[in-house]
Amino acid sequence: MKSGYIEVTILGIAQDGGVPQTGCSCENCISAHINHKLRRSAVSCGVRGIDDSLHIIEVGRNIAEQLNLWSNKMDSKEIRIPDTISITHVHLGHIDGLGQFGKEVMDVRGMPFYASKSSINNLEKRELLSPFDALEIDSNDLFYPSIGCGFKLEFIKVPHRDDYSDTHAIIIRGKYRSLLFLPDHDNWIETLEMHECNTIREWFLKLKIDYALIDGTFWDKNELGGRDMTEIPHPTIVETLNRLGKRVKNDVEIFFFHLNHTNPALNTSSKETSVINGLGWKVLTERQVFSL
Repeated sequence: MKSGYIEVTILGIAQDGGVPQTGCSCENCISAHINHKLRRSAVSCGVRGIDDSLHIIEVGRNIAEQLNLWSNKMDSKEIRIPDTISITHVHLGHIDGLGQFGKEVMDVRGMPFYASKSSINNLEKRELLSPFDALEIDSNDLFYPSIGCGFKLEFIKVPHRDDYSDTHAIIIRGKYRSLLFLPDHDNWIETLEMHECNTIREWFLKLKIDYALIDGTFWDKNELGGRDMTEIPHPTIVETLNRLGKRVKNDVEIFFFHLNHTNPALNTSSKETSVINGLGWKVLTERQVFSL
């Protein structure tokens, strides 16, 4: 790790169900059953502070594999356990690994757990927070997840099916650069209106970020066949590309993630991935590292 920098390691890039998704026989899922190199975990990232402290954002069902991946990237001889947890909201793939921290498995006690008030209220009702010291975070408040870590987190409210809790993006602000972690939101119109911006570029400039990991759940509106996609709102990659056009000088580096198991952009050699790359944007990959 570069001296003075914090390090963000990507631990998962898939939508909540991961790849392969349970019970699915689509081409991507069958291929992932056959070739384990094609498997993808639900979105998550690990942040390593300047003091070597570890902080994870989102805890999905593949947490065992993700902690192993992260430890290997750090050349650790042992599996390291994070010092803090933060979550964006309480939909399945963002929280269904929390039980692993309980007495049946890791038996964690008093680990700081950062989330919005409504997320914490929901998880308390499900009795999932006993291993943690749950700490409510307000939108737009900057905070250090631990003393001496060398970076701050900032929760940014976004509109997204607030059926169980509200939803936030999280900005990781290091000494030199900042990264936006935005796995879920309903659509660009509502998100930009909420933040009083007209364009994606204007919003990212207002956020003062260098990297943006953004919702790329679906390639287009035809991806799920006959299913009503208004029931699972996300901006499609096609719409986002139409809004952005080609990358120009001084643009934020944008990476699509939270990819559904049906998304053709999961295939690095697909024509859809070529379209993304041809415009100067990218699809996020697991094990990718950002220095901030």
